[in-house]
Amino acid sequence: MGADARGGDGVTRQLDDSARVEREYATLDRLALRRLDRTAWVRPFGEPIATALAAIAEARPRRVLDAGSGRAELARLIAAPEVVCVDSSPAAVEAARALGLEAVRGDLEDLPFADESFEVVTCNWVLYHLADVDRGLAGLARVLRPGGRFVGIYNRRDNLRAVWSAVGDPWPADDFGCENGVAALERHFVRVERRDTGGEVLWEDREALQVYLDAFVELAGELRAPAGPYPFRDTRANCVLVAEKA
Repeated sequence: MGADARGGDGVTRQLDDSARVEREYATLDRLALRRLDRTAWVRPFGEPIATALAAIAEARPRRVLDAGSGRAELARLIAAPEVVCVDSSPAAVEAARALGLEAVRGDLEDLPFADESFEVVTCNWVLYHLADVDRGLAGLARVLRPGGRFVGIYNRRDNLRAVWSAVGDPWPADDFGCENGVAALERHFVRVERRDTGGEVLWEDREALQVYLDAFVELAGELRAPAGPYPFRDTRANCVLVAEKA
């Protein structure tokens, strides 16, 4: 699964520097530490993932593609006869295969699948990495069958607002996310819906928050955890974007 950089299980920065992205995902170690539950207390746990899984299940798909599957933590939970993972990172492909999932290496902007191959495509905390989001969305729409469904977890602009404000907010304002994602999807899909999720997060001490921030060093440079007060509390603000292909 892609990373929810501004706030949870991953990364929210649009990067057109493919070399930097390749370096970041050569291993999945930092991606693992961007899961909020590795360094903090999270309530409710896994809410955006549960909402995404419900949106996938509503379509009763036979074949699902997880595009930009990362550590395959969502793919392994999808209840469908066939789940396929694709990621540009060899480490991600290896991680999915280690879980017994079918996985291939490929880019979202040039997916290695035939037209109309899947009933559902899920793409979570990934699209902000693409230099050309429209091209990526066109590719995802291409591999969906007529009436197929796109499902994606992304962040609202106020996700982990206290944390990112305290360290200078290193993320571009135009990252693909909940606020601009609906309009982007409407260029390629019909009946686009945004399902908001939220929750609370708490880091017990500065050291725990610093471990979380260190996981973004390749993407945002060195970030220093604020001096306090601790425990440090913040709010999660995510959404699940759901769109249907005509």
